[in-house]
Amino acid sequence: MLLVSLISVVTAVFISIAVIFRKHKRLFSYAFSIALITTASALFVDSMIVLKPDFLMKWKRVVFMCEVVMASSWLLFAVSFSRTGNWKAISRFPRFLIYISPLLIIFSLVLPMDKFFYSPEFQSEQILFLGNAGYIFNLLVLLYSILAITNLEATLKSSAGLTRWNIKYMLIGIGGILAMNIFYYSHSLLYRSLNMSFMPVRTGVFLLSNLVIGFSIVRHKVMDIDIVVSRKIVYRSIALFVVGFYLLGLALMGEGLRYFGTDVGKNITALLGFIGAGMVLTIILSEKFRRKIMVFISKNFYSQKYDYRDQWLNFTKRISLKHSFDELLGSIAEGFMDATGTKGIGIWLKVKDSGDYICVKKLYLPDVNIRPDKSLIEFLKNKKWIFNIQEANCRELAESNSDFIKQTKTTLVVPLLNVDELIGFIVLMEGLAGDDYNYEDYDLMKTLARQTTVAILNLRLIEELTEAKEMEAMGKLSSFIIHDLKNAASMLSLIAQNAEEHIENLEFQRDSIRAVMNTSEKIKSIIEKLKTLPQKTSLNITCSDLGKCVEMTVHELGLNGKSGFSFKEVARVEANFDEEEIMKVISNLIINALDATDNNGKIEICTGREENMAFVKVSDNGCGMSSEFVEKNLFKPFLTTKKKGLGIGLYQCKTIVEAHSGKLHVTSQEGRGSDFTIYLPLSPHLN
Repeated sequence: MLLVSLISVVTAVFISIAVIFRKHKRLFSYAFSIALITTASALFVDSMIVLKPDFLMKWKRVVFMCEVVMASSWLLFAVSFSRTGNWKAISRFPRFLIYISPLLIIFSLVLPMDKFFYSPEFQSEQILFLGNAGYIFNLLVLLYSILAITNLEATLKSSAGLTRWNIKYMLIGIGGILAMNIFYYSHSLLYRSLNMSFMPVRTGVFLLSNLVIGFSIVRHKVMDIDIVVSRKIVYRSIALFVVGFYLLGLALMGEGLRYFGTDVGKNITALLGFIGAGMVLTIILSEKFRRKIMVFISKNFYSQKYDYRDQWLNFTKRISLKHSFDELLGSIAEGFMDATGTKGIGIWLKVKDSGDYICVKKLYLPDVNIRPDKSLIEFLKNKKWIFNIQEANCRELAESNSDFIKQTKTTLVVPLLNVDELIGFIVLMEGLAGDDYNYEDYDLMKTLARQTTVAILNLRLIEELTEAKEMEAMGKLSSFIIHDLKNAASMLSLIAQNAEEHIENLEFQRDSIRAVMNTSEKIKSIIEKLKTLPQKTSLNITCSDLGKCVEMTVHELGLNGKSGFSFKEVARVEANFDEEEIMKVISNLIINALDATDNNGKIEICTGREENMAFVKVSDNGCGMSSEFVEKNLFKPFLTTKKKGLGIGLYQCKTIVEAHSGKLHVTSQEGRGSDFTIYLPLSPHLN
């Protein structure tokens, strides 16, 4: 027993050091380390007392002090672990108990030991009979332990998905320690005595719990996780019910021991009971097990598989009040996973300009970049039905999309329909419970899909309205600039009028030249700031040589012969485009490349053809852009990476290219550079 206690102390110290010296130190890290070390210390000293009863009166006071620090530290850890709030966010009652814990230490130091316990035959019975002070002391320690395990349960219930998996074993280990404390101190209150013969069980449970905690800290880095615990979860906690049920069972067990005796392997039985309880708890916390239980209950006790009203209300609440696409898509994915019990999910949405469908959000779905065949898109759009790879009428379609299904591990594809338009679809993997999807699942998914479609369209409309308001603001800004230009023109006109009368006056000449220079500088300053908004104007489209268009642009910019600059015509191509407008686009891309390379990098331009499109590619080895900025913000007006830019240039380029029925494609890596490719339709005789 002493050896087990010593090993427990060593493991507790190692785990505490590992937690304290982590990169992110928080309040609960210190509370956890103190709680673990004081628990180990109390058990070690109690083990010494059992082996050497002469130490009882001398060392039991140390045990009481360790137990006070242990109980308050576990409570502090439980109310602060993985919570995003600070000390002030902790509710009043736990804070009050933590504040008064020093008084309990003084209480255990001042009062004589015979007020806490007495033991006439400790060497033979190993039982300490509690006095009034001891009874109150054990009652308070039990209260601290119950509150701690209740808060840990609330933390676990508030977590979900990967976060729950990460903290599960950590909380099982700590729960084992607290459960053992509740057992021990409730037993002492029930029989008004401390039974020191439970020491082998207590040290065994503590050592096993340490191993589980250590595994969780090393494997899942649980000390770096944040969880927000809702009030509803706390109010509906079942921990108090479980503890009450346990105490009732303990009382019945104590009554039964009167008739059957207490010498039948009670230590072994208790230890096995805690190990079994830990195993059962691990199984119960399994999401897969929970899903199977839900399916079993739904099939055997209810006429319907789902409570559709609750599902709809929960999903609506989850996706409401989301102000960004990332938040909305994340909530949609989590809502579908919770409702259907799928192992993974991906959301594909239609790109407004190109018409392609790309994956915009995924949870636990394989990290692949693949798009479905057009046949699947047509099926979802025309049939307006859920695609299930296990159904006979979908097998042919499944074969034509075998690569997509295999790489994404698809089981179901749920369409997102706006009348006759397919705005996207949701891919679901197989269910956690392993059961087949049926018509009830389909009904629920179609309901959630309609709600999803409405939410996505509403958020898109909000973004378009915001963009329109920004354009309106830019229009107002342009009117101010035009007013400034008008004033400058008026000044020049006034000088010209006065010149007819005073042209021979040298002083007038000097003043006029000075005024013209000042006005010129003002106009230059205005022009530098001016960013005209793109408007739909008629294009003068002709069949032109794309290579010559590039050469003319390079000549106008004065880049011929510039070091680090090169132009390569892979193939001579003619395309249908407005030469003046496309020169604007090419010029803008080259100027951006010069800015990105600080005028001393490498810039390459090449032209050629790819399938039925002509292309111009402008490449640089400049600073580059992040993939997130390219996907979300690059072509939005007024968003730019330049310090002095207004973010109109690329938006205007994209508008001009799309007006030619073309595309502007971008690839970029931070620190490596960017590639901008303009695709334009070939001339009819080349296509």
